Amino acid sequence: MEQYWRRALSYLPPRLARAVLTTAEGRIVSEIRLRAGGLCTLTADSLNIPTGLICLPREIEETVANLCGGSLYAEAGNIREGVITTEGGIRAGVCGRAVAEGGRITAVRDITSVNLRIPHRFPGCADPLVPHACLGRSILLYSPPGRGKTTVLRELCVRLASRERGMRIAVIDTRCELSAAAEEAVTADFFRGYPRSAGMEAAVRCMSPELLICDELAGEEDCAAVRAVRASGVAAAVSVHASSEADLARNPAVKRLLDDGFFDVLCGILPDRRLEVRVLA
Repeated sequence: MEQYWRRALSYLPPRLARAVLTTAEGRIVSEIRLRAGGLCTLTADSLNIPTGLICLPREIEETVANLCGGSLYAEAGNIREGVITTEGGIRAGVCGRAVAEGGRITAVRDITSVNLRIPHRFPGCADPLVPHACLGRSILLYSPPGRGKTTVLRELCVRLASRERGMRIAVIDTRCELSAAAEEAVTADFFRGYPRSAGMEAAVRCMSPELLICDELAGEEDCAAVRAVRASGVAAAVSVHASSEADLARNPAVKRLLDDGFFDVLCGILPDRRLEVRVLA
């Protein structure tokens, strides 16, 4: 996905871009991490690779301004939630000094860290899930952050919404990550920027999908939306943060979905990125 790599580099100040390009040395880089007064590192093959450069605060400011298209005000809501998603499909996590009122974050200022996540295709990574999805089985995919849940769901979407298979796929793409690098998903409908629960409701009501895909369920509201999707007769493939089945059991909303039989297949991503698939019903 050379175009996404080039786009990510274009957001960086020249000094950082040169260092990142030199350090990458042909690796498939999934993240570029910048820290004001700290080390700039790359993530590739689950390794943290130092560039040797210490980021200057003004370089962080310049990168954030580039990611926002010059308008931090327009992205204030996203920055408050810790993420900037660009039109080019690059997602950047950000953190800094939070301003809170009444226990709620109202703004984030003095951004000190930026993590640019670069979308990639890994053909074949979702192959173990394709037969289950084609049979109308619902899938819960889990792993710790950074192990490739989004990549697997993106690849599943591409495989099922290809010209050959042509399934009607509705993708709730809240962070505009699933649609990045998914140009071959020609029969998929992408709900970009929708809150997960609202997107799931709209997808079932308006697009009559055969499969709904949603990344990173977050809390009771999202899980309630999955219940409604399944109750309407639509299969779902969704992901959640967890390192094991024991972790899933510690998430009350997800545990209730599992206990009530809303998923047919449970799939964990192992440290070596292989899928561990278990059929529940």
